[in-house]
Amino acid sequence: MGFKYVFVPASPNDDMQEMEYETDISELEKDTFRTFVENFFAAAGQTADREILLNQLKERTGVDIKEKADKGEMDDKMLDKLLSASSVEIFPVQLPTKETGFQAVSVYLDDKGVAKNLEENVRVSGLVQACGYPGQTIRGDCFIGRVFDDTEDEWRRMDFCLKDCSTDAEWIHTTKLQRANRKSGDLQSMANSIGVNNPARIDPSMLADAAPKGETADYSWKQSEDEVEVTFKKEGLQKGDKKYVKVAFGRKRLRVEVKEEVIIDSTLAGNTTADECTWTLSDGVLQVTLAKADEGSWPELLEA
Repeated sequence: MGFKYVFVPASPNDDMQEMEYETDISELEKDTFRTFVENFFAAAGQTADREILLNQLKERTGVDIKEKADKGEMDDKMLDKLLSASSVEIFPVQLPTKETGFQAVSVYLDDKGVAKNLEENVRVSGLVQACGYPGQTIRGDCFIGRVFDDTEDEWRRMDFCLKDCSTDAEWIHTTKLQRANRKSGDLQSMANSIGVNNPARIDPSMLADAAPKGETADYSWKQSEDEVEVTFKKEGLQKGDKKYVKVAFGRKRLRVEVKEEVIIDSTLAGNTTADECTWTLSDGVLQVTLAKADEGSWPELLEA
């Protein structure tokens, strides 16, 4: 049986390919497709810029690994192993909700795309932007897949076909509505308001100053006029772990606990409408969506 997925090369001169994975996958804990994707990027073998990687690690963890290596606190073999470790970044485009029929679509890409100076994948960037992520840039070769996830008992991989890569596809329209949220101030509406009718042609610099964002060792965050999205980096999360995730929303506070480990318990930089805040655990990615109580950008995620 199996399922279909799409491979999108970074070069626009190379054809996109609809491919078939030969076996069914109905358990996130036994998701061999993700392993297959990790092996693909590991085999690609393109060299990453060491300095960029070290700077990224410093930004994400707050630890100056280069300084530790220079002081002899980390040997060269350990450092090389850390820098060469292959991983996959999962960009959750469509989240599994009742409105989407509990279907989710994700892009799988090389997590070292920037450090490897990979070219922008303009086709995937355009697809993601059409879903309501203005200015989002995707680099390098990518895979796009779909899962069914009722967030309770059932999880399985489903077909994602070439026809789904059309910006006229129904799922893209549904996702755009999902992200548009409740107000007209969403970044997609902002793109429309400045006369950009084709989101695939949005220049990231047009919106770069509109929404501060950031990243730490535990999470990354970004925002629109209406909401703040926080994506947590907890390794090894599985579908069955939902019962171990505890998220508490306050008007100006967020607490996230995973497997009895408190990931964040802090005062937020802005007010939220707690009843409209949500979280989802899909494809091993924990994402929290905070509904802003007031329009405008937050300078930081957490209050200084």
